[in-house]
Amino acid sequence: MQYYQRRIGSVRTGAIAMTAAALVLLVAACGSTVPGVSGPGEIDVRKLDVGSYPTVPYHAHNDDYAPSFFYRREVAAMRLAENAATAHDIDPRLKTGYFPYSILPGVMPDKLGRPADLEPIAIRNKLVNGFMSNGSDKGFSLSIGVAPDDWPKKFTADETIITSMIMQFPDAGLAERAAREFYEADLAVNPDQNQAVPLPKYGAAHSYWHPDSPFLRTMLARGPYVVAFLLSTPGVDLNALRTLAEKSYDKQLPLLEQAKPLSTMEMLQIPWDTGHLYSRALNPNKSPVPSFSTRQVLVGRQGVLHLSKDRELAENRLAAMNADQFATVESTMVAHTADAATARKIVTERLTLAPVARDAAAPANLPDSACVENEPSKSGYKFTCIVAYHEYVGFVSHRSLADAQKQAAAQYALFANS
Repeated sequence: MQYYQRRIGSVRTGAIAMTAAALVLLVAACGSTVPGVSGPGEIDVRKLDVGSYPTVPYHAHNDDYAPSFFYRREVAAMRLAENAATAHDIDPRLKTGYFPYSILPGVMPDKLGRPADLEPIAIRNKLVNGFMSNGSDKGFSLSIGVAPDDWPKKFTADETIITSMIMQFPDAGLAERAAREFYEADLAVNPDQNQAVPLPKYGAAHSYWHPDSPFLRTMLARGPYVVAFLLSTPGVDLNALRTLAEKSYDKQLPLLEQAKPLSTMEMLQIPWDTGHLYSRALNPNKSPVPSFSTRQVLVGRQGVLHLSKDRELAENRLAAMNADQFATVESTMVAHTADAATARKIVTERLTLAPVARDAAAPANLPDSACVENEPSKSGYKFTCIVAYHEYVGFVSHRSLADAQKQAAAQYALFANS
């Protein structure tokens, strides 16, 4: 009996000791601040000059964001961008890129025709999603305008332009009907001026032009997709336009064969930011909404090329980066690279996606960081700062160097706090 009493007493003593130890740990935890606490060998990010920029993910105190049905179409367009050829892919002379956009049933591009005519066709044929990309051989500009007669005009006469549009429908039959109806609707807008143009290599394509204009529209159904181009050459030259159209299909159609079509249900199930790369990007407005329109994008290497203004430079830099995924939030881009050494190399070699004029001062007390001044008129921002953290790299840009430095510090802190 005395043995069992002693045994019970020792168990109680041990339990009291464990409880006391747990209370000590609990009190210590309550007195600490988790955001900003650095791991071994890292700086204390609470001491960085981040200005008013956020240093924790936009959803730090909430569940992961799940896009609504409308924004799932945007996510699907980002997925489709991975199998979309850039204008530079089609013709290496076309180095300049314009901003890409998603194509939605109720928001059809005027590059394809008159939206008021196209939107009922897209809805009737159950357009699932789509993507549009632009490119030119001239400097960055909004090169194409749509005239009052609904036929495009350009502001630089000797410019070569390719606008690519890819739209996915539920099946091949609906895609074929949509392509034919898009063509017929736009052809009827100016029957006295529009003239059908056969493409010898692509007999099923619906193509047309104005004989006094350096533009050609063409569209072709291929499986559940409709591929369309608005093309312009420097002069009014039908043979040159035909050649450019066939080159465009030659490059785009094989890429599209690698894309898996999505049903509407599958589109609703596309994962969004499962690797939390987008949530690691500096996001001052704390917006979780994916959209090409607001430059809030999550893509792979081909997809990010469509976001690049200087596509030849971007191709070379992306090859050197060895990164597999990119997230952009307005003027910020973050990349996931192969490893920490690769991330540091990107900083050391200043592998930005815009031409650099010269180095600029790096943020104070921030490891693995660098800043550059961009070439005038080659970027929308004068300064870009780069910062590496483990296998992640952040690129932040601003008109002011001081603000770019603060953004870089905030981006580093956000990486650490993620």
